[in-house]
Amino acid sequence: MFKVSQEMRLNTQAASSASACSSSGSGLEGHSPEEGGIFGRYQRTPDADAYPSESPRVYVAPELTDAGKVQLLHFPSGALRVNSPLGFIIKRNGVKGNFEVRVEGPSGQPIQPVRQQQLDPERFQIDCQLAAGAGLYKVHIKCNSVTLPRSPFIIVAIAGATESIEGKPASSSVAISDSDASRVQSRGLGLTHVSLVERNEFTVDCGQAGSNMLLVGVLGQRGPCEEVVVRHLGRGIHRVSYRVCDPGDYILVVKWGEQNVPGSPFSLSAD
Repeated sequence: MFKVSQEMRLNTQAASSASACSSSGSGLEGHSPEEGGIFGRYQRTPDADAYPSESPRVYVAPELTDAGKVQLLHFPSGALRVNSPLGFIIKRNGVKGNFEVRVEGPSGQPIQPVRQQQLDPERFQIDCQLAAGAGLYKVHIKCNSVTLPRSPFIIVAIAGATESIEGKPASSSVAISDSDASRVQSRGLGLTHVSLVERNEFTVDCGQAGSNMLLVGVLGQRGPCEEVVVRHLGRGIHRVSYRVCDPGDYILVVKWGEQNVPGSPFSLSAD
């Protein structure tokens, strides 16, 4: 007990001597820190107590955009003819902001012009012309710089003459040659058997069928197949691969332009 009291006394004396030394070094001899200055023990105000000299700044965050609420009305689901008009409606469903629509041709170059007309506060009409030849067109849509789900949307344009109002074929700058889907030949295990583990493949030979667009689709019980890849190997020969994940019945459609190739649609089953 005596030892603890002695240590406390020694520590108190050391603190007093240190305080005296600091007072003599700062020029305030004989005064303790509590007695000097008008602020008591503090000689100057802390920096945190100083008033700001600049005017307050207000930061406004951009408005959040739920692009998933936006709907596309009358968007084409099938193939279109080259040089035919493309038109659809964007419905905002309460989403505020501006829409940006960009259409890319098969070569990747943007299609101009893309006209946008506001029909009412909720709907916008989009119009353009598929004048870049046959192939895949991509429609990119953004709302307040936020990309819509599933964008870009794919449109297939096939070679063919668009008909005018009078029923006569309209003039076209794209060379069109006669196509005959009956001359298309298809072969491979992917036309008769479906594997759930590996990719299913088959080849399509369109070398003797003229000039047109090869269209391939796989439809299951839950909707279209998620992955279908068509690769042109040259001389009109295409390699098609697709992957399915769920067992059940599937329908495989292979078209040359708007006509089914021999044997299409194919009925398949995955166990």
